[in-house]
Amino acid sequence: MPRANCDQKPNEARMQDAPPKMLQGQKNSKMQQGQKSLPKANPTSTVHPPAPQSRGLLRSWPALAGLLATLAIIAAGYAYWHYSVLHPSTDNAYVQANIVPIAPLTSGLVTEVNAKEFATVKAGDVLVRLDPAPFEAALKAAEAKLTLAQQQATGPAAQSPAAKANIYQAQAGADQARLELDHATIKAPVDGIIGKVRVRPGSIAKAGMSLFPLIDTSKWWVDANFKETDLARIEAGQKATITIDLFPSHEFSGEVEAVSPASGAAFSLLPAENSTGNWVKTTQRFPVRVALTLKPGDPEMRIGASASVTVDTTSKGSGSGAQ
Repeated sequence: MPRANCDQKPNEARMQDAPPKMLQGQKNSKMQQGQKSLPKANPTSTVHPPAPQSRGLLRSWPALAGLLATLAIIAAGYAYWHYSVLHPSTDNAYVQANIVPIAPLTSGLVTEVNAKEFATVKAGDVLVRLDPAPFEAALKAAEAKLTLAQQQATGPAAQSPAAKANIYQAQAGADQARLELDHATIKAPVDGIIGKVRVRPGSIAKAGMSLFPLIDTSKWWVDANFKETDLARIEAGQKATITIDLFPSHEFSGEVEAVSPASGAAFSLLPAENSTGNWVKTTQRFPVRVALTLKPGDPEMRIGASASVTVDTTSKGSGSGAQ
């Protein structure tokens, strides 16, 4: 041990006596050896953590999407409500037309029926004929009376008031007999479609009693029953859109013609009695007549067909129908 200590002391002394450049070189060589011993880091394996800002956007995206969806639903609901206010509609509507009852103006025996059920006819077409024999006989008798009255009114008595009255009376009788003979032939008064025919040859037709209906096809309209809360914006002259259940893929155009001055319940045979104790308030409906504007190529209308009507209250109306 004393020898080792003695050997270390000269080494330490030599180290102290060494020049500074040699010491610095030894230190640098040791540092390079330490750096070589460390493992090299792979630059491709380095994982950089996401920025805090991108993490916040990812977390808030579902909330932002929900907010946008809510705003879209609110906007769509408001648009629908606004459109329904300006365009009131109802499906309580039915197609209507004038129905002409075909009835004889004189009584007689039916000998011929040309009317066919649901057939289309033109104005002037012969529908029913009555036995003309009684009317022809009555016409001959009336003409004979007229001839006799004219023969009696000869000479000085021709200018007398009595003779003139007899002639006028006989002439009126002949005209009436001729008119009844014409009425024995029943013709179609308008263009239209024949309804249910119940008369047959051999039946007795009575004056004023309807034989069958004839639907006048010259004009069609829709009776739409709107709620009373919609009438403030509906007036005559406004444009309307009509869809009929018979033709769901076809859209018809029309125009408001008139608004009823009373509700449908007011015109019923048994009006509601609202003075009772169990009264319940219900929204009343008022008939609104919408004239159909038919175009060439439109389907043939059917009276009584269900329809849906939408009125464009933004269009200009005459203002007379909402009174």
